[in-house]
Amino acid sequence: MALFYHSTISEDATSIFLSEEESKHCVRVLRMVNGSILTLVNGLGASFEVKIIAANPKKCEVEIVSHTHHAPPAFPIHIAIAPTKNMDRMEWLVEKATELGMTKMSLLRCQFSERKAINLERLQKIAISAMKQSKRYYLPVIEEQVSFADFIKSNPVGSIAHCYEAPKKEPITVQQIGPVLIGPEGDFSPDELALAEGSGYKSVSLGDYRLRTETAALLAVFQLMN
Repeated sequence: MALFYHSTISEDATSIFLSEEESKHCVRVLRMVNGSILTLVNGLGASFEVKIIAANPKKCEVEIVSHTHHAPPAFPIHIAIAPTKNMDRMEWLVEKATELGMTKMSLLRCQFSERKAINLERLQKIAISAMKQSKRYYLPVIEEQVSFADFIKSNPVGSIAHCYEAPKKEPITVQQIGPVLIGPEGDFSPDELALAEGSGYKSVSLGDYRLRTETAALLAVFQLMN
C-alpha cells in the first residue's frame, strides 16, 4: 500500500485534509474514492490508517481510523557533506541515503566547495518521496548549509573521511559519536582537517579507493547500518 505524507498530523486528530499534491496523487492518479483506506505518515514515527470521506482532488478529506507509533532508529546516522557541483548527484544521494535509513544530513560550505548554495526545499521533497517509497516512518532532517568552521563549533566530535595520509584511519562504526564528515570533490583543506582533528574528530577509512563525494557519503551510511 502506498504511503502518504502529512507533516502536522497529530495522534489525537479525528480528521484532516491532505495537501493539494497528495490529494491529486490519491484521487486522480490512484483513483481512490470515498471509503478507500490509505496510510499516512508524519515523518516523526507515527502512521495513521485513514478513510477518505471527501475525495476532492485538490483538498481530499480523510477520517482517522487508527494510529501506530513506531520505534525510532536504533542509532543516528548523521552525514555532514559539502554539496556536489552537480545537483543531480546530491538529489540521488538524498534519495538513496533516505531509503537506507539516514537520520540527518548537514550541508557544509568548505574552502574547496564548488557549490555555495543549494535548494533545500527540493532536497526535502526528495527525502519525503524516498521515505514514502521505502515505507519508513522517520524523515531525515536536512539542515541549512553552514560554514565548515561553524559546523565544527556546533558539532565538536565525530568522524572525518579524507584523502590525506593519516597516522591512523579506522573503519566507521556505530559506536563512534557524532556526524561523519564528507568533503567536496577537492577534499577538505589542510586547515579544515586540522580544525576538525583539533576539535576531537577521528580520521576514518572508506576503503582504498578515491570515491566521488556522493559515493563516499552513501558508503558511510551503508557502513553505519552494519
